[in-house]
Amino acid sequence: MEWLDRFKSMTQEQVASTMVDMISYVSPGTFLKLSVLASQLVAGESANAAVSAVLDSLREGENGQATKMFRRVMTDLSPHCLKTVAKNLFINGLLKSSSLREEFATKHGFSPPFTILISPTMQCNLQCRGCYSGRYVRDKGLPYDLLDRLLSEARSMGIMFIVFSGGEPLTRSEELFRLIEKYSDMYFMFYTNGTLISDFVADELYRLGNAGAIISLEGFEEATDDRRGKGVYKKIMPAMDRLKQRGVPFGTSLTVTSHNVEHLTSDDFFAHLVNKGVMVCWFFLFMPVGKNPDVQLMPSPDQREYLRRRGSALRQKFPIFIADFWNDAPYVGGCIAGGRNYIHINANGDVEPCVFTHFAVDNIYDKSLLDVLHSDFFTTIRSKQPYSENLLTPCMIIDNPDVYRQVVRSASAYPTHDGAEDVITKIKHELDDYSCRLRVIEDRVWAEEKSAYGY
Repeated sequence: MEWLDRFKSMTQEQVASTMVDMISYVSPGTFLKLSVLASQLVAGESANAAVSAVLDSLREGENGQATKMFRRVMTDLSPHCLKTVAKNLFINGLLKSSSLREEFATKHGFSPPFTILISPTMQCNLQCRGCYSGRYVRDKGLPYDLLDRLLSEARSMGIMFIVFSGGEPLTRSEELFRLIEKYSDMYFMFYTNGTLISDFVADELYRLGNAGAIISLEGFEEATDDRRGKGVYKKIMPAMDRLKQRGVPFGTSLTVTSHNVEHLTSDDFFAHLVNKGVMVCWFFLFMPVGKNPDVQLMPSPDQREYLRRRGSALRQKFPIFIADFWNDAPYVGGCIAGGRNYIHINANGDVEPCVFTHFAVDNIYDKSLLDVLHSDFFTTIRSKQPYSENLLTPCMIIDNPDVYRQVVRSASAYPTHDGAEDVITKIKHELDDYSCRLRVIEDRVWAEEKSAYGY
């Protein structure tokens, strides 16, 4: 085709602009061809992995998850949000930033993380049972100027995707919206309990275009209210409706426990999510950190394997992008924490390897983002990744707790809140036992199925 020949001769900037202009009306087949060509312009492990995953799914044809998602995105997102997502998250995040990321890797010997998770505040309007961040001090958090500096440093490295969590980040919505507007070439995602998504917040997310929301759920009304408080579910459902009506992209975060794994992965629940407009679903295992950690709430090794198999089945049946940080680790080469693909900066400024690893050696008030990525703590973590040849046991905290204790002690990392050290002291033996029981199951599964993951 004539346009395809012209596309091949374009510069990276021209490719980016053309893909954004065409995104509203091209077919999945045409998008596949565009993506194949775009993939040749992408540099870096993370970018290539992301593009390859999309290409593989698109090649599956009409029944592939990418094609089903593509059709939903074309239908459900507003044209304004659609173009901004395409430009900022995929074109800027994967294509235009590739030269910056490649330059950084050449100079510093490692690639910058793909994203940074920032908790600008630990203030929250809820008191959820077992909250992973429930032991942090609940104050306002990071000042505007510091957040501004962080985003500027991230962008200079080619980090174009930022996640806000907490606490409840929408308690500071107006300040954060000002930053999102200032950094209009980046893409932002709020992890939120959803209760503060008013008409004003939904209107702002639509107006900005370069931000979306991931709303926490525990299942249907009874399960959600049991953990988050009576009446929370009935506040979340209208919030989803507001976002859907405006064509703003949003998803859900599901905390999987030993009590709810079958409930959360049921066909009825996922049909409900699709009906509400959910496009992205993140499965998080309950982690024994934060407020009153309870090891018994962790999904058992058998339940983790059940979740892996159900996740695969749900992908085949429902047009939702499903991610499971533990069971999907083989697709990204294991743990992504410690600056390999992301870090967490908490509301006190402590820079943690991940949102569940509540130890640090540096504070962002005192050092630049570049300096903290160079820390011995993060360097040691990256040098040990993956922690196991079995990539279905990727986690340093619960799957390889001996590694966790070793890196914390070797770097003299400090706990970032009272009680954070319980995970390497108080519940040490429970986690050692858990990891051993997990190995019995997943070592067999990995031996049988690793070839399906490309190993």
